[in-house]
Amino acid sequence: MNVEQFIARFRLVLDDKANAVGGGSEDTLWSDEEIVDYLTEAVNEVAERALLIEDHTTPAVCNITLLAGVGEYELHPSVIRIKRLAWNGRPLVVTSTEELDEEHLAWETLAGRPCRYVHSGSDTLRLYRIPRAEDIAIAPTLALTVYRTPLAPYSVDDLAEVPELKTLYHDRLMQWMYRCAYLKKDAETFDPNAAAKHEAAFTASFGQRPDANVQRKRRDKRPPVVRMRF
Repeated sequence: MNVEQFIARFRLVLDDKANAVGGGSEDTLWSDEEIVDYLTEAVNEVAERALLIEDHTTPAVCNITLLAGVGEYELHPSVIRIKRLAWNGRPLVVTSTEELDEEHLAWETLAGRPCRYVHSGSDTLRLYRIPRAEDIAIAPTLALTVYRTPLAPYSVDDLAEVPELKTLYHDRLMQWMYRCAYLKKDAETFDPNAAAKHEAAFTASFGQRPDANVQRKRRDKRPPVVRMRF
């Protein structure tokens, strides 16, 4: 479904008075703008819970230009998790500050060809080692494959836009939109019991929202190391 179809389906299922997109606000309980905001929130929830938006082609998200002597780089704000990071066609190994602290003194200042990286869950990543001018001459960019949220909110100004999710998930997205609708603070719309029912249906499809504290602890754990015996 595109944005216009999501609005129409929403109004039909919730029996809003004006089923046509663009109906007068005096005839509806929810405006088109509110419904589209609910759609944006629903897709963001799916992206965070189930990691269903994978990207390796959008230059602004998936390409990072290296600078000589710089080891820390900003990620695009849409990035949730890095799936793969490569330099000069070779994947870099994800590591942690704890592992590097144990292995190397002053690892944060070591220069050379990048071979590992740290992503703490923030909007930055750190390279080990720090690229030099001669390294950048070999390959000037990092190539990322990431899981991300939508690049921009959906809008009533682009009713033909289709969410970046498989069509089979579109009906299930509606559950979060209904949940938001029933939490609108208005005498005719506020129904926390209905909201909870739709949220439970959404969670059954896409899982629980990740707990931030649990995610931090997982990131801080030392990655497993396989040692070979000969």
